[in-house]
Amino acid sequence: MATGKRPNNGKRPNNANRPGNRPANRPANRPEPGRASSGASRMQPRPSSENNNSKKHKPQRPVRPNNDRTGAVSRSSGIASSAQRNGTNANKPSASGRPADLMDPKFSRPLFGDEPELSSVVEKEQEKTPPKKLSWWQVRKVHRRNKLIQKQKQKAEEEAAKKENVVPDVLEETRPESVEERRKHMEKTRKRDALRAAFNAFLCVLILIGMMVIAVLYIVDYVAAKPTYAFASEGSIEHTIGATALVVRNETVMTSTHTGDLMAQATEGSRVAKSQHLAMVIPEGMESTMAELHNVEQQIVDLERQLMNQGKGVAAKEVFSQANDEIRPIITMIRQDAILNKLNNMTSYSSSIRVLMEKRDVNLKDIDFDDEQLTSLRTSETALRTQLENRANSIYAETPGIVSYKLDGQEQEITYQLLMDMVDSKCEELISKSNSIITSDLKIKQNEPVLRIVQNDIQYFACLLKNAPMEEFQLGSNHVIRIPAEGISISDCKVVRCSVTRDGILVVFETANQVERLLDRRTVNIEIVQTKTTGIRVPVSSLANADYDRGIATIFVNESGYARGYTVQIKDYDREYAIIAPLENAGIPSISTIVITNPQTVKEGDKVEK
Repeated sequence: MATGKRPNNGKRPNNANRPGNRPANRPANRPEPGRASSGASRMQPRPSSENNNSKKHKPQRPVRPNNDRTGAVSRSSGIASSAQRNGTNANKPSASGRPADLMDPKFSRPLFGDEPELSSVVEKEQEKTPPKKLSWWQVRKVHRRNKLIQKQKQKAEEEAAKKENVVPDVLEETRPESVEERRKHMEKTRKRDALRAAFNAFLCVLILIGMMVIAVLYIVDYVAAKPTYAFASEGSIEHTIGATALVVRNETVMTSTHTGDLMAQATEGSRVAKSQHLAMVIPEGMESTMAELHNVEQQIVDLERQLMNQGKGVAAKEVFSQANDEIRPIITMIRQDAILNKLNNMTSYSSSIRVLMEKRDVNLKDIDFDDEQLTSLRTSETALRTQLENRANSIYAETPGIVSYKLDGQEQEITYQLLMDMVDSKCEELISKSNSIITSDLKIKQNEPVLRIVQNDIQYFACLLKNAPMEEFQLGSNHVIRIPAEGISISDCKVVRCSVTRDGILVVFETANQVERLLDRRTVNIEIVQTKTTGIRVPVSSLANADYDRGIATIFVNESGYARGYTVQIKDYDREYAIIAPLENAGIPSISTIVITNPQTVKEGDKVEK
C-alpha cells in the first residue's frame, strides 16, 4: 500500500476517474496554498465513508491552525474545540455547504497588520510555504478598512474624553436628598419663576405704555390745530335789516282780439317806443312756419358766435362781454343756493338769464359781420316773419316804457296810490298772497291780457320792519337795498313813506335802478343797509381777548416767523369781519399785515411758519 493512500475495502466506489474530482495520486498531506501545516494535520483521519457517499458534498478544506500560547497547533483539536463551543457537529455541513466550524468568526482572515503571534514551529512551516500574495486592490481594500476602524476608535476616544470633561448639572449636584428639602427647593424654584414672569410682564407693560404715550403725543401733535393766516385789507362792514318787500310799478296791460300762440317781437325787459311792434298772436295752422323761424334764429346765433371767434365783428365781443358780466352774478348765486340745497329761486334765476340773453341777441343784430351766409339767414328770417305777420294778429305799443310778457293779474290792482293809502295789514296780506315769480303763458285767448308796459322808470318796495328804529328811516333819506337772490345792490333807494305799526314800521322805498331786472318779481327778499364802516378789515376770529364794551382786543401777527401780540381798537364788527385801528398811532396793524386767524393756537413769542 502506498503511503498516503487509503485502501478501498469495497464499500466506497472508485471515483478516481470521475471528472471534476481530485486525482487519486494527490498526496493527502499537501497543504493548501496560504495555509500552514503540521505533523498532526498530516495524520488527521479522512471523513467516513458515510459522508463521502454524498455526491453534492465537497471535500473538506484544511483549516488554518489555531495557535495557542505554547505554540502547539492541532487541526483535530481546533475543530473539536470549535464544535464543542458552538454545540454543533464539526463534520456536519451547514446550509451553505461548508462545515459549521468554518463559519466561526474566529477562523476569518485577520486584518492586515493584526496577525497573532505564531510559534516557532508555525513560523518554520510558513517559511517553507510562503503566504499567498494579495492583489493591489485587495491591499487597498484592507488598508481603507483599517483606516475606517482607526477613525471610529479615535472618535470613540474623543467622545469619551468629552463626557469626562462635561460639567455636571448644578441642579443634579445640589439636588436635595430628603423629601422636605426637595419640597422647599421646588417651592423656591416656583417663587423664582413667578418673580421672573412677573418682572417680564411688568417690563412688557412698561414698554406698551411707553409706546402708547409716544403714539398719543404724535397724534396730538399731528391733529393739533396749526396757525392759519390772513391778510389785513381795506374793506367795510355793513349792518342790515332783512325783510320781504312787495314790488309795485305803474303798468299798462294790453289784450289780444284773436286766439293763438304768442310770438314776441320785442325782448323781455327792453325799452320800447310808442307804436312799436311788440308781439304777434299766431292762429292755428302756422306751427310749421313758426318752427322754421325758430330754427333760422338759432342758426343765426350759432353763426354769429362762430364768426366772432374767427375775429369778425369786433363790436360783438363787447356785446358778449357785457352780457357775461350781467350773467356772472346770477351764476354765482345759483352755485351758492345749490350748495345750501335752496331751489326756491331757480325759476327767477332762469328768467333773468333768459332776458339777458335775448337782450344780447337783439344787440348782435345791429352788428355787420360781413358774411354772405349770415346775410342769407337774416333774409330768410325776415321773409318768415313777414309771412307770419300776414296771418297773425299784431300788437303795437300804445305808450312808451319797458315791455314784459309775464303777468300775474294784479297789474291793475296794486298801484302806487294803494301803497300810499293802505295799512300794514293790507300790505302783509298782499305779500302773503302774491307769487314771488311772475310767469308767462304762450297760449293766448281772445280779450285776455297779452303783455304789460311799465310806463315810467320807477319801481317801489313796500315792507314791514319789526323792531326797527323809526329815526333811521326819515322821509327823504336814502338807503342801500341788497337783493341776494339776484346778486344785485340797489343804491339811492328813497324813503317816500314811513308809518308806525303794531310790530314795527311800514316803509315804502322808491328807486329808478334795476327796474328791468325785477320785472318778473312781485315780491322779493331784501336786506336794508343801516350803517357802513370802512377801514382795516380782519376776520373776527383773529381777535383775542376781545372786549366789545370797551372796544379793544389783541391780535397776533406773524413777525419774522414769530408770533407777536398787539392791542388794537375795534371800530365795528359783524359775524364775519371786524374793522380795527392801531392804538396810539402804532404802525401795526396796517394793510397787508399777516394776521393769525386762530390765536388760541399760539402764544407770545412762539415760532410760527411763514
